[in-house]
Amino acid sequence: MLIPRLFFKMGESKMIKNNEQMTAETQKAIDKMLDLVTTSIDGVEKLTHVQLETSRKILEETSQAIKGFATVTDPKELMARVNQIATSAVEKNIASANDVYNIVKDIQAKISKVAEESVQSMQQAALNSVEGASQFNPTGSNFASDAIKSWINSTNQTLSAINKVASQVAEFTNNNIKAATSATVNAAKKAGSK
Repeated sequence: MLIPRLFFKMGESKMIKNNEQMTAETQKAIDKMLDLVTTSIDGVEKLTHVQLETSRKILEETSQAIKGFATVTDPKELMARVNQIATSAVEKNIASANDVYNIVKDIQAKISKVAEESVQSMQQAALNSVEGASQFNPTGSNFASDAIKSWINSTNQTLSAINKVASQVAEFTNNNIKAATSATVNAAKKAGSK
């Protein structure tokens, strides 16, 4: 009778440990989801702020410029002021677009980090499961353990390649935005000087 009770106690101990691990993993998942929701809300708040500030500045400058039109009598001066307003509006919109790009890039980086951590956590859980099972069947567990380790290695290589491509795309996009911004501002200034 002592052996079945001892085996039951060992099994009960492992169940408690597994329940504690499950509770800890569930709490981690909840924390990650809350972090993602907070990141999303912060991102929306930042984007809204950028849009409202840009709109406010353009409205203020345009209102002041329109008031200044009343004193202008020379048509060339009037056109120069209109071009100046247009150039300023274009510059502010481009700056706003750059701000939006940076905010979205930061949000994307945070989401990628959480996704990568989740994949690593799943990999570790799979490896722990295989290693835990190998305690009960050590002769057949090497194949499963090796297969899981190979899968984890392949997944890590794939994630590394995806991160490298994403980084290159982000750099390419950033360079193109800078070039387009510069070209647009220069074109607006040339048009304003004519």
